[in-house]
Amino acid sequence: MPKRNFATLEDFKASMHKDGATLMEFSGSKVPCIIVNPEKYNWILQQVYSKRVAADTILDIFYDGQDVFVDVSIKFRDTEVDENYLLYANDMIEFFEALAESGMMALAPSEKTYVNSENVFMIQLPRKDAAERALAIIKSNAKKYRK
Repeated sequence: MPKRNFATLEDFKASMHKDGATLMEFSGSKVPCIIVNPEKYNWILQQVYSKRVAADTILDIFYDGQDVFVDVSIKFRDTEVDENYLLYANDMIEFFEALAESGMMALAPSEKTYVNSENVFMIQLPRKDAAERALAIIKSNAKKYRK
């Protein structure tokens, strides 16, 4: 997973994940969920179908003391799936709190016909402490949490 670089705030804005993210209930806990378009979601499922897969997940954090962006990189080993989702963390503190708490992340298609949990792909983070450290960085650098 190559690290992505952004030179300006406009580069960040242009690279933002457009399908969004949300929180969902799973086994009594809130789990952060990245929404992807249905074609991409189906392609990911085809790549991992009937395989035992492991996901490498990296949270690459960019901040300037006011704005915090997190580039969520997900690579499924032994597949062609290598995805990046750039999120604006200032407006998503609950998303990252749930990530640090649950150590889980979900992918779901954006179509409303996929609203049940049968169509959610769950990913367990290999290292929950990385999400906890990311949350601390986000909270200490997002302008609405700074004193």
